Amino acid sequence: MKAAVVRQPGRPPEYRDFPDPSPAAGEELVEVLAAGMHQITRSQASGEHYAGHDQLPMVPGVDGIARRSDGRLIYLGGLKPPYGTLAEHAAAPRLAMPLPVDADPVVMAASLNPGASGWMALKLRAGMQPGQTVAVLGATGAAGRTAVQAARLLGAARVIAIGRSVSALSDVAGDVDDIVRIEDGTGWADQLTGPVDVVLDYVWGRPTEQLLPALTGKTDGHRLTWVQIGTMAGSSVPLRGDLLRSSDLHLIGSGLGSTSMRELQAEIPAVIDHIAAGRIWVDPVVRPLAEVERAWTEPVPSGRRVVFVP
Repeated sequence: MKAAVVRQPGRPPEYRDFPDPSPAAGEELVEVLAAGMHQITRSQASGEHYAGHDQLPMVPGVDGIARRSDGRLIYLGGLKPPYGTLAEHAAAPRLAMPLPVDADPVVMAASLNPGASGWMALKLRAGMQPGQTVAVLGATGAAGRTAVQAARLLGAARVIAIGRSVSALSDVAGDVDDIVRIEDGTGWADQLTGPVDVVLDYVWGRPTEQLLPALTGKTDGHRLTWVQIGTMAGSSVPLRGDLLRSSDLHLIGSGLGSTSMRELQAEIPAVIDHIAAGRIWVDPVVRPLAEVERAWTEPVPSGRRVVFVP
């Protein structure tokens, strides 16, 4: 089969021949229709992701949309190394997640991974309740935008978008109650008013270092659940002990390993339904898989997601 093949860490995948996977018991060979180039896909290919592996050559791709031999569409992920979804074929479990018959494979591939990110963080990790206030740190990317959508669907009374790009923030202005722009100084973090119940953090690094004391200083015993999801601005944050002593701060993470597979599988159908109905969505940038090496390094408009089509 043809596939995107990583032969050397730090180098873009190449469009090459790769052996077809051999389905194990309970699996079948399926035709991959579309697969998104998510941030985790990039990290996986570079060997930097905590859930990655070092077996080379390998095919990257953490999830995708495929068609069974009987024509049914499925959502698949968690393929066994060295196989991923950026390929013509995949070995899929026969119990893989079914999709609606009229689902758009490209839209599903673009939206499911980022859409599930915010949904799982809010519902499974933060335990968000209707009527709460949610702030999304990094609201202008694909995952951040779908997190805003998920917060609304789960009943948030107030949603705050935090990001750096003025134009990208203006794009989400109609979906949120307040906008806070990250600036080079430290004063930007003080723009947030009132208590916040949940922060979904897709950036970490310096912005989080600045925002943590600003928000914990306004809790007055009010519980603040901070969910760490992404590290777009850095992989570490210095944490002052007094911030923990002086506030009801609950600092947790959301990602592979923080929730059980059973919990994830129970929530995915709801995300699929919202995408199919247009309530959660990411605009795709479609690229042929044959152009993976060039597309890997191309800039992508804020809030959109590259989807490869074999």
